[in-house]
Formats: sequence, structure tokens, C-alpha cells
Amino acid sequence: MKSYLLSVFFLFTSIYSAIAQEKFKFGEVPASDLSMTVYQEDTTAIAVTLYEDCEVRYDFGRNGFLVKTYYTVRAKVLKPAGLDRANIFIPFYSVSSRDQSEQISAIAGYTYNVANGKTERTKLSKEHIFEEKTSDRWHRMKIAFPNVKAGSVFELKYEKTSPYYSYLDDFVFQSSVPVRYSRYKVTIPEFFVFRKRTGGYEKLDYSEKSVNITFSVEGQRLSCNGQEMTFVGANLPSMKSDNHVWNVNDYLVRVMFDLMSVRVPGAFYKDFSVSWADIDKQLTENEKFGKQLRVSNLMKDELKAALKDEMSSNDKVVAILDLVKSTIQWNDENALYIDNVRKAVKDGKGSSAEMNAALISLLCDAGFDAYPVVMSMRSRGRIFSPFPTLKSLNYFLTGVNIDGKPAYMDAADKYGTVNVIPIDCMVEEARCIFRDKPATWVDLHELGRNASRINILAKFNEDGKFTGDAQRVLTGAPCVAYCRKVDKQKSAEDAQAEMETELNARISSLEQGTPQNASVTERFSFESNEAISDNDFIYLNPLIFPYMKENPFKAETRKLPVEYPFPYEHVISVNLLTPDGYELDEAPDNDVTTLGDKQISYTYQIQKVEKNIQIFQRIIVRQTLYPAMEYEHIRDFWAHIADKNNAQLVFKRVAKN
Repeated sequence: MKSYLLSVFFLFTSIYSAIAQEKFKFGEVPASDLSMTVYQEDTTAIAVTLYEDCEVRYDFGRNGFLVKTYYTVRAKVLKPAGLDRANIFIPFYSVSSRDQSEQISAIAGYTYNVANGKTERTKLSKEHIFEEKTSDRWHRMKIAFPNVKAGSVFELKYEKTSPYYSYLDDFVFQSSVPVRYSRYKVTIPEFFVFRKRTGGYEKLDYSEKSVNITFSVEGQRLSCNGQEMTFVGANLPSMKSDNHVWNVNDYLVRVMFDLMSVRVPGAFYKDFSVSWADIDKQLTENEKFGKQLRVSNLMKDELKAALKDEMSSNDKVVAILDLVKSTIQWNDENALYIDNVRKAVKDGKGSSAEMNAALISLLCDAGFDAYPVVMSMRSRGRIFSPFPTLKSLNYFLTGVNIDGKPAYMDAADKYGTVNVIPIDCMVEEARCIFRDKPATWVDLHELGRNASRINILAKFNEDGKFTGDAQRVLTGAPCVAYCRKVDKQKSAEDAQAEMETELNARISSLEQGTPQNASVTERFSFESNEAISDNDFIYLNPLIFPYMKENPFKAETRKLPVEYPFPYEHVISVNLLTPDGYELDEAPDNDVTTLGDKQISYTYQIQKVEKNIQIFQRIIVRQTLYPAMEYEHIRDFWAHIADKNNAQLVFKRVAKN
């Protein structure tokens, strides 16, 4: 199934001899764009990209080749919700050496509005442009367009100069708003051989031709052949975030380039094509990665104090993990490369990379086989393993063998533990890099047990009021999410108010448990008026707190696959006491339904035991990824579950003896 999705995702688009061109002149906006109030291709759009053009070509500077990018964009804000589109961020690499840094220059822009039948143009000035430092090596240019409101058109152009001739930025055509026209043109000298890839579901027009390129090198003219490639997208639909897609960016239409070799005929050749084994070696030998993982005696005395002879292997690993968390505070930076693990221990603060490096070092000192597990986090997009590239990696966590079995953890995750890692790290392909044997791939998206179970003991009266006690047990990822939510609550009163809104009930006696072994238990009492009393009948939902009230899949069709965040089990168990003078008159049928080869299963059971009505519902999601071709079955399956979650019991008043 995964291979099917990837083959679709990375199909190359058809080659066309003619490329549609859009007339555009910077500084002049057509009256039709200024007067537009609705984008006819998508009448719900809050904004639309009217025109986008990115041209990339090579130049020669005092230290060698440069990559020059010339970017232009014009967009229209249609609704107040689209105002954020006029805040633009341009990331660029910046270090102390200017020759090794990227430069953003020639920034120009305007905002256009119509007032009293006339066009007003507001120039983008220096006070609307800010440079921000986002990490030690990365900055961004923040551009806040002035005088923007619903109905405004704004346009921007700038140049980017990069000394990293071996790296071409990916170009993404789609975004969260529709795109009327977008063009990407890149001209590459014959000296550089790149592999090009495209992704996404929408069509791009493509053309390619040979051209002559001339450079000025130390006053001399250097001519060579080159390839000019042009990609055009027109009337591209928006791609909005989706609760059932890990990262919508995985499916945006884009163009990607990977350098394979550099060759100057008769003078120079270097092969840049790499295998994953080559990347493993690069990381292992890197001063900011592998060599920072070989630190020994990092916290010798603290480690000795934390471990006891009577501890199991698992308990020792947990104790070492807790030691790292108590020693180093995470600085909110996710990183692949490690600046200085000893300094992080000394300062008591560090990045995810430094925390996991410390954990690996301490585990090795304690006699465990520990190693880094490198990946691309979900929020950064999937790795496409058939095309090895170091730039696809952006994070690592810790792997360790416990009594012969592999286990995984993230030292930077406050509430994580053994085999409970952040959802962002639950990826299909992560790479374990060992010290003494070849690296291997591991699938982390089905790691651990993730479950929620709620047990309810309740009763109701003839007025339709529920009262009862509930216990909720959360394990794995739901436990971590719960702990993060509790962390943000300012007081017990806030927690109670939040739960009352969530469950639509009055809450009392709330007891929030302390997590142990990735599990937490919460207890509370409740009152609810959800039941309906009508003369001699009472109608109520026996689940009291249903798993879902409506089908999350409402669209008739779907282009994207359906992805669940992780495998999980959800159980509701209710024991409902029937009040005196009433008896059960109608009840939903028991039900067992499965999707596919039992990869998602649903159980619904009701039974009567004297005056008690016992209701049991269980949903188990085993498979997390479904192709779009199965969408109709998924939609109908969850529609059925939603119906069951809204099904009611009917109680009838009986005559008293």
C-alpha cells in the first residue's frame, strides 16, 4: 500500500512543447484583479495567488559558483481571514562568514487598494522589513505589507544569492490558497548534473531546452552549454490542513533537485551521488554528530547514583532517561546536529540533539547498546528512501536494546518514555545508525500501545438528568497529550471548566492522576441533562459521552489518502441503572463491523442484567494509512459508527403494582 502511494506521489508529469504564459508587469495590476471579490475557481477562498514566478540560474563570484534566485509574487486578499498572507517569511542560511552565508537583496513591493474609484498604491518601505534570527545558522526576512485589508492586492519581488551551488531549493507550487499561475524556471550549466523529481497530484506543464551560458571568471569569459527547464502550474487548487493527513505538504505539487555529480571536461570530476551507507558514514564522522555521541564519563557520579543493582534493564533505562531530563532543560530547538553535549550538561540547557546525545552516551556508559535513530519529522515531510539525500534528515532520537529487544525514546519529550515518542517522530522510515554494524530502517509509526478507556457508572431520573462517576485511563500517545493539556491549565477550576465544555456536563470531584509507565488515570463525577423526558418515555444516548457525534468524512470524493496519527484502541463501558417505574422499551442492535481485513474494527454491545443496562463500545484502528481509492468505504464505515454513537435507548414508564 505504501509503495502504491509513493509511486503515485512521485510520478513525473507529461512533457509539453508549449508552456502557457501569463502577462505580468510588476507595478501594474489589472483592474479585473483589483475589483475581484470572489475567486471563481474557488468561491470559498480567503485569498488567491494571482501570479508567481521563480527563476534560478548560476553565476560566478569571487569564490566560485553562486546560485541566484529571482522571485516575484502577486496575491489578492479576498476575506479578513486571508490577511496573514501579506506577512511573508524568507528563510536563509547565515553564519559569521559572509562568503558562506546566503543574502537576500533587491526587495521591492506594493500594496494596492481601490478608494473612491481610484487605485491607491502603498510602497513597501524599510520599516516593513525585518531580519530575525531563528537559530544559530538560520535567519529569516520578515515582510509585513502595509495597508492590507480584504480586497487588497500586494506584490513582492526579491533576489537571493547562495554560495551553495550544489543545493537547489525545492519549489512548491501549491499552498493553503488557490494559485492561478505559477512558473519555475531553472538553468543549470553542463558542469552540474542534477536528478530532478516532481511530487503531488496536480499536473504541471514542462519544457526543456539546451542553451548557451556565459560567465565572467576573473575578467575572462567562460562559455558552456546548459539546460533550461521550465515548469508551469495553472489553476491549482488550495491544499488545506486535514485532520486525517499527517502533513499536507507531503502532497503539494513541487519540483526537487538532487546533485549527482560535478564535471568540468578534461579538468575535474566529482561524484555527489550517495547511498544511505554514504550518508551514515558522513554523519558518523561529522564533528557535530557522530563524534559528539562518543563522549564517555559524561555524568559519572550522577549515573552511578541513579542505578541500583536490583533494577531491571527497563527500569535502568528509564532512570537514565529521567536523569537526562532532570539535568538538561530542552531549549525548544529540534535539531539533527549536536553543538556541544558537555556544554549542554554544564549549562543545564540544550537542544533535542544534545539531550539525545547525552542519553546515548550515558546508556553506553551503563553497558547498553544505544544508537541514534535519524529521520525526517512528520512536520517536515516524509523521507523518500529510494533517493538518498542528507538534506531530508532533520532530527534524531535514541534507540537502545533492552534485553535483546529494540526500544525508542526522545529525551527532549517531557512526558515520553520507553517506546512512547512524540507523534511528530512516529514516522514510517527512520534509520538506526549503529557503531559496529550496518544501519537499518525501522518503522516507528506503529510504536507502542495507544489506548483510551472510559468506565462510567451512572443513573438517571424521570426528569432525564444523568448523574454518575467516571474513570478515564489513557495510555501511550493519549497519555502524553493529556499531560501536555494539564500542563497548560492554570488551576483546578480551569481544568474543570475545560472538561465541562468538552463533555457538555457539570463536573465535580475531578482527580487528575500522575502518569506512571506512560499511563494516567483521571476520575470525576458528573451531572448531565442530555436525556429527554416525554410523558411516559425517556430517550437517552447510553454512551453518555459518545466517541463521535458526526462523521468526520463528509466529502463525496477525496484526492488525498486517509492517515490516522497512530494505531489506537478506544473503549467506552457504561453501567446504567434504570430508575424505579421504568423499563427498557427499545435499544439499538448489537453490532460488529470491520473495515478491510479487520484493520479497523467496531464493536457495540448492549445487555440487560436486572435493572442494569450494560453498554460496551470498542474501536480499534490497526492500519494508519489508506489510499484515496478506499475513501468511499472509509466514509461509509465511519458514518455507520456515527449513527451508532447517536443511537438512543427508550425507557417506558410502567404501571405501579
